[in-house]
Amino acid sequence: MKRLLFAILISGFLSSCNDGDVIVTSFDFDESNLDNCGGLGGYVFFNINNSSAAESISLIVETTTILFIESGVQEFELNGGTNTVNYRKYNGDISSGYFCNNIPPTSPDVTIEFLGDSGTAELTTEVTKIDDDGIEEDITSNLDTDEDELLNFFDEDDDGDNVPTLIELGNDYTTGNSSTPQDTDEDGIPDYLDDDDDNDGVLTRHEDLNEDLDPTNDETDPEFGPDYLNPSVSINTIVDEYSIHSYNFKSDISLIISNLVLINGEEEITQEVMNFGNKEDVINTDVTTTPIFNN
Repeated sequence: MKRLLFAILISGFLSSCNDGDVIVTSFDFDESNLDNCGGLGGYVFFNINNSSAAESISLIVETTTILFIESGVQEFELNGGTNTVNYRKYNGDISSGYFCNNIPPTSPDVTIEFLGDSGTAELTTEVTKIDDDGIEEDITSNLDTDEDELLNFFDEDDDGDNVPTLIELGNDYTTGNSSTPQDTDEDGIPDYLDDDDDNDGVLTRHEDLNEDLDPTNDETDPEFGPDYLNPSVSINTIVDEYSIHSYNFKSDISLIISNLVLINGEEEITQEVMNFGNKEDVINTDVTTTPIFNN
């Protein structure tokens, strides 16, 4: 695994080094070991190295902003108070519980400690939303076909007709037998983007006789199939609300500290850039929501 090795010059003289020797300290942290805990009000980020001498580097950020929910870079100025970096060495191995338990453990003992006096923490968050609807969609696009405030790339019902995109693509497309999504009325608009799939003048969403927000189970002619695909049936049942939607929400982070100054009495460690590391799946969950109907 790629490791981070920092050779850091102590700008002040240690009490035991009155002869003017320059002292070099090495920090050896695996960039993939970045971890975190806490939440709104106070977040803790830390990286632990138990491979040689037990040591840790940690950052405490006090903020009223919920982190990890939007892509971008957030900066936090270190002030030695609400936003603080802490470097420690210990006389025994430590675990994440050292930082994340409500009651910190009493051991191992801290043998060396430096506190962050100044610098800037830069937290980079990359959020991915996936609807898994069978269509490869541009995650940078702002396209929202049905204007339900869920962009197409994480909207499992792109046209807002209460029939999931995965169903409207058609069996031939989803099984790889066709490169073209299903277009029932052959109007050049595939069903998953067409709000009137059979072109009978009644919106697919309104061909829902039992009003259960699922047009797929309404069949006036069972031998033909659902009414929303049957141009001979045009019973209009006004249903102006959306069914429940879901998508996967994933968040990855990376953290660096710029112009870091660590202080221990008269001793000072400076580092122009310190990479705390990165962490995948800080959040990885399925989000369930019902879009507000505003058409």
